[in-house]
Amino acid sequence: MLTLDINGVWNLSPLSQETIAPFTKYFHTHPHIPCTLPGDIHSALLESGVINDPYVGTQELQIQWVGRSDWVLERTFEVPEQALSDTMAVLTLTMADTIISVWVNDRQVGFCDNQFRRWRFDVSEALTSGQNTIKLVFTSAESHAIALAEKLPYPIPYSVYPVSAKHRNLVRKTQCHSGWDWGPCILSFGIYEPIQLAFVDEGLIESVTCDTKSRPDDSWDLIVEVVFNARRVQNLQCTADCAGATQQGSVETKVGLNKITFHLVCNKVHRWWPNGEGKAVLYQLELAIGAQKVTKRIGFRTLEVKTEEDAEGGKGMVFSVNGRDIFAKGANWIPLDAFMGRLTRERYEQLLQYVMDANMNMLRVWGGGLYEKEDFYELCDEKGILLWQDCMFSCSMYPSDRAFLASVEAELRYQVPRLHDHPSLALWCGNNEDLGAISWYEESAKNRDRYVIDYDRLNEGVVGKVIKELDPGRTWWPSSPSAGEGDFSDNWHSDKRGDMHFWSVWHEGRSFEEYYSIKPRFVSEFGYQSFPSLSTVATYAQPSMWNLTSVEMEHHQKNPRGNSIIIENFSRYYRFPSSFEQMLYLSQVQQAVAMKMAIEYWRTTMPHCMGTLFWQLNDNWPVASWSSIDYTGKWKLLHYAAKRFYAPALPIAYQKEDGKVEVYIVNDGPKAIEDAKLSVKFSTFDAQKLGKQEYRLTIEAKSSTHMCTIDLKKKPKLDRNKTFIYLKLKSDDLYMENCLLLDKPKACELVDPQLQMQVEKASGGFAVTVSCTYPAFEVALDAQDLKGVFSDNLFAIRPTAQKVVFFKTHEKVTLKQFKEKLKVYDLYGSSK
Repeated sequence: MLTLDINGVWNLSPLSQETIAPFTKYFHTHPHIPCTLPGDIHSALLESGVINDPYVGTQELQIQWVGRSDWVLERTFEVPEQALSDTMAVLTLTMADTIISVWVNDRQVGFCDNQFRRWRFDVSEALTSGQNTIKLVFTSAESHAIALAEKLPYPIPYSVYPVSAKHRNLVRKTQCHSGWDWGPCILSFGIYEPIQLAFVDEGLIESVTCDTKSRPDDSWDLIVEVVFNARRVQNLQCTADCAGATQQGSVETKVGLNKITFHLVCNKVHRWWPNGEGKAVLYQLELAIGAQKVTKRIGFRTLEVKTEEDAEGGKGMVFSVNGRDIFAKGANWIPLDAFMGRLTRERYEQLLQYVMDANMNMLRVWGGGLYEKEDFYELCDEKGILLWQDCMFSCSMYPSDRAFLASVEAELRYQVPRLHDHPSLALWCGNNEDLGAISWYEESAKNRDRYVIDYDRLNEGVVGKVIKELDPGRTWWPSSPSAGEGDFSDNWHSDKRGDMHFWSVWHEGRSFEEYYSIKPRFVSEFGYQSFPSLSTVATYAQPSMWNLTSVEMEHHQKNPRGNSIIIENFSRYYRFPSSFEQMLYLSQVQQAVAMKMAIEYWRTTMPHCMGTLFWQLNDNWPVASWSSIDYTGKWKLLHYAAKRFYAPALPIAYQKEDGKVEVYIVNDGPKAIEDAKLSVKFSTFDAQKLGKQEYRLTIEAKSSTHMCTIDLKKKPKLDRNKTFIYLKLKSDDLYMENCLLLDKPKACELVDPQLQMQVEKASGGFAVTVSCTYPAFEVALDAQDLKGVFSDNLFAIRPTAQKVVFFKTHEKVTLKQFKEKLKVYDLYGSSK
């Protein structure tokens, strides 16, 4: 089968001259702009200087005209005469965003209106031998949505954000392209996967899906089903090979769709395990149908989502892999860039490695983004990262007319088989918060029945039905949050059943201690905001704007109350920071502390609670947000804290309002820890030791062990504002520390720790030795804009134990450059 490459540089131009009125001079001298496909139109305009960088200052506002305009991409290509002999020319577009008319030699051959579908058009009649032209005419998704809205018999409401495109819920496009409370409004256009023009003789493989089943003798059945679209009645040779097992034969095809099934018995294969539980072993499947070949990697594992009723009237939610219950540790994933041409394998690789480095084993692919590129899923398979996969619906009501439902069904009939074979894929979820959103809007609250019916027609009648048909072996979860299929419990306010979103601390302004008020089964969304580091702020705000209430800083805070909430909790817990730079630092400390309090407490309730996925892992542009890694790839202090609070084994101490400190050891790893020693030490901020308690024990696998209760009310001589508790857990191959201040930081009488640093060159980077004269808390190292990661950060140190931290560089840096860039912050210095 001959395939022509029509990717690369295309010519971009506006469809209407009215669009270019402000840019007449540019387009007069440049009638076409080069645009690379796969890629996006905004990137081409930026690279050619037609628009300014919308990530800088308030320039996002200046480029809204791009998303409201219509655009044309075109190019020429050569077709050899022999290619047209007894073949069908098939043009395939995937990740085509979004409203696109397809023209070949001035003849319309297709129309696209769903970013999440695969589009295939027979262009045989339009082609000629020699030179041909292809043209993609992009209609503004916002204009298209407005036109659809005008035809609605009643409003279909959706959540609106500070800079927002209208009626985004009416178009099958990445919803956050229309703006969100952490993202810009950049209505992307483009084709984000390679375009394929194939001259088909035998036929096309439409999909390949695999099912694995373990046998009692530790071998596995591998059932491979191929959907083959044949051009003619013919006899084709077929082969499937995987893990040393091979099946060969032939198949007689009919015209149209054919199902071809292989049954392999694979012996002595190793199971695929999530990160922290074992190796994520993959095996290559090689498949041939006639002249066509397909390869993919698969994993052998069992996965069950246990949702059992308990005696308390609750319902658990437990991911069990290969018969082993897993505590899900991770975060929510959003698209890694608002410029879709920047979704590269290298960037996926970096972020997903950072997920592993922070001891995470699960991500939730959030429903306002996209079904990610194949690179993302392949890398999650490699790294053992389980995926909670939302379908792409979020924070809205959606239509339920026949055309919309048919489009969604076609979308899922492509996406479900595409993702079916990834061992990382753990669960299909219908949407993000749409069930709860019925009560959010005035229209749906007043006419609840109407919108409940719409919701049911879409979510149960199409989304759930198609997923259960095409992937019956995986759990279908109707919405997040929810209590599972057929259970409409109020998971916004109840912690008893299924997964919960808990936003009382951020959106309602409750104290961090509110996290102690619930005992959830699985928390799939909760979070707290912070600002990026100064080096990242400098990429979008000029120094004169380095103030939280400046125009540029406020523009890069998309949550209307975001800055107010952060500042309010500064005054609730901390002494007010002494400078803008310290304010950025303290915001990240505050975010990390909030998540630490929540996650450590919920981990102690294991196995009652069996999962925490905080909001959010990443950003799609530089912004104040809930992320633990900022847009530049720099770890915020939360991500360093996550590396510690998600560690397999950890000593934990927390204090509720009753004045009692509870001390636990959690071990969610697969093995017991023998001969462990826990030290619980009391010390003052001026380095006076007040006593300690020691315990020796074996820490069982998958356990939470209560070690002791310390009633501070029974220690009247202990000054809480001058004392902290230091925990140390040791065994032959384990060393973990933790600490707890006994009063709010603003009330603590901290002593200047007199921090000192020594820096030396080390393999792959630099070694930083931090020491102090008096105990130091929330110590944070910052290499500013140098690319790299510290081995540890946001830690406490004591005079008797200096800290050695390694900085692994991602670029060439001299020792002098590193010393000049290196900064250190601590809690005492933040309010000096």
